[in-house]
Formats: sequence, structure tokens, C-alpha cells
Amino acid sequence: MVKVLVIAPIIGSTGDAVNERQVVMAISQYSEKVLVITPLGIRGIIKRLYKTYLSNRPPNTRILLIPFTLLPFDQLWLLNSVIHTFYALLLLIIAYLLDLRMFFDLIYVRDPRFALFISFFKRLSRKCFAKIAAITEEEIYTNFLKGFAEIIMRSIDRHVMKRVAGIVVHSTDFAKRLVLKRQILPKKIINLPPGITWSIIDTVKKCCPRRKRDAKDEIVVGFLGLLARWQGVDILCDIVAELNRRGYKAKLKVIGDGTLRGYLINRCINKGVRVEITGFLTHHRALCLARRDFDVLVLPRIRSETTSSIVPIKVVEALALGIPVVVTDLPVYKRLEDKGLYTTKRTPKHFADTILKLLSNPHHSVDYGFLQKYFYEYNISKFLKIA
Repeated sequence: MVKVLVIAPIIGSTGDAVNERQVVMAISQYSEKVLVITPLGIRGIIKRLYKTYLSNRPPNTRILLIPFTLLPFDQLWLLNSVIHTFYALLLLIIAYLLDLRMFFDLIYVRDPRFALFISFFKRLSRKCFAKIAAITEEEIYTNFLKGFAEIIMRSIDRHVMKRVAGIVVHSTDFAKRLVLKRQILPKKIINLPPGITWSIIDTVKKCCPRRKRDAKDEIVVGFLGLLARWQGVDILCDIVAELNRRGYKAKLKVIGDGTLRGYLINRCINKGVRVEITGFLTHHRALCLARRDFDVLVLPRIRSETTSSIVPIKVVEALALGIPVVVTDLPVYKRLEDKGLYTTKRTPKHFADTILKLLSNPHHSVDYGFLQKYFYEYNISKFLKIA
């Protein structure tokens, strides 16, 4: 049994927090002690979101909350980089002092920016595994000093990849793209795909039956997650408008939130599309509503190095819950096309065509055997053995 230090966001309802929280729960099953350092934003402090997570933790797990907030504006990326730098320095000090006392066997850090200063100290870097979940410069949508921003992000990734014990990625395809992009081969590369905790899926399936849909019913087009540009939010409303134009009653339901909420609402008003945005919900509640209400989950992501090589957690969860999924025709989805997932070109017309096609076919949830490779319990045990 090992002692593990985890530095990752686990409080909140964003995909990152949901993913890392499940990682921590799985690590706790195979470890003697787990200490989690998690950032907590202003919203989380005001609404005391941490109370539930502090009380519902495994007995061998402790959680240390550190205030951390970024500014929600693309143009202020330079100021956000300064905030990241100071936070990374604070994490180094805390991690070093804790390691002197507890002698961790493994340090798992989500985001190379958080591992930046940790990688300078051999005592910590030799047992540190940094998760790299995206090629970060792809998420810069401002021209203000964009070239300089790309240099900084590439440099941080290269420095961390060179010095830590290994990196954790969501897929082998992404690992190849990352290594070619950064021109650095890490000491170890561990594949840890976004996945599911079977007990959560099983509970949702038992408690939240799918509604029986009649041919005359409205079509509920669902979106789950962060309302960000790379998610393809720009055509969400247009997909529903296209279904309405063809004579169907369609509605857009969003379980999530983000900086593009106002943009999406205004676009739906202009197009005459009914839209419901729940805001961020707890993981269980979000899955329950999606299973009960969504006729289809759509994910019209913009093509990039990151989106082309990672299957997001929401897709795996939807398939496990029996919700059909329509996504942009990216290479990473090929192996899921006969499992309830449909790929199409990223236009409102093609998405509408595919939605109408799948609604005429019966759909069943994916079998247990196929999903096993996405179970956190399975993948975390492999990760700890390798690390």
C-alpha cells in the first residue's frame, strides 16, 4: 500500500473536477493514505461547496483546500499566467513540507503548470506524475500576444515532461501528438482515459428511468458540460433550429454552464428556439437528468489536436446510461460508432439528419465487458502498479 499526494481540482461540477474526483476515489481504494490539495474558487468558498466533499470522503483520505481563481476573460491570459505561477510556487512549498513529514510514494498532479516548480526539486520530481489533458495553446482565442503565450505554454510542458517521473494522458493518440508537438520524450507515459465509476452508473440507471418517447413528442436535444468555444457551442442552437424548420418540436436542454451562456441564450432567442440551462449540478443529479430527459446528447466539438484524440467522460457515461450520442466526425470516435455513438459533419444540417436517423432506431446501453476498459477502478490499479 502506498501514500499518495494528489494535486488536482476535485470540488465543483466541471468535467475536470468530476473526472479528478473519481480518480481520487479510485486511488483511495488502493492506497494506505491519500492527501488531496485542491484549488477552490471564489464561488466555491461563498457557496461552501466544499462541505459535501469534506464529509463524503474515504477514511484514508484528507483534503486540503487552497483558494485559487482565474479571471474568465481570454484577453487576460497574461494575468492568469502570473496567477498560475504564484499558485505553482505555493504548491511547491506545501508539497515539499508535507513530503518531509509523510514521505509520499507518489505525487499525482493535474496540469503541468501546477507541477512547474515541483519538477525543479529531485526529491519531488522523481515520484511526480503530471497529467497533461490538453495542448493548451489551442484554447487561446485572443490575438493579444498570442505567439508569446504559445511559447510560454510550450516551454512549461517541455520542462515538466523532461524532469518528472512520467506523464499521464487520456489516450495513446494524444500522447503521440503531444510528444511530436513538444519534441520531448518523457521517462514514462501512462494512459488513463476519462471513464466511469460503475457504482455511480448503476445507481443512476436504477433510480432514473428513461422517459418513453412517442413519435409526436418534442425532441429534447441535450448538451452536458462547459459552455466553451471549443465545445462547439456556436452551432448548438442552429441544430435545434434546423429540426424545428423541418416541422419537428425540438428543444435544447443544457446541463452545465460557462462563459458562453449569454451568447447561447441570445442566439436561441433570435432563432426562436426554446432553451433550458440548468447551470452546474452535482454529478449524480446531472447524470440523472440527462438519462431521464435527453433524447440525444450532442457534442459538436471543434476539430483540434486535443479534441481529435480524446473521448470525453460525458460520452462514455451517456453510452453506459443508454443515451444515444451524436458527435463531430473526429478520428477518436471510430471504435465507438457501433456502440450507440453516431459521427457526422460539423454542420447543423448534418447533425439534424443524424438525430432524426437515430431516433428511428432502437438504442440500448453498452455492455459491461466493453466498458470495463473505462472503469476507474481498473485503470487506477494499473496506474499505481506502473508508477
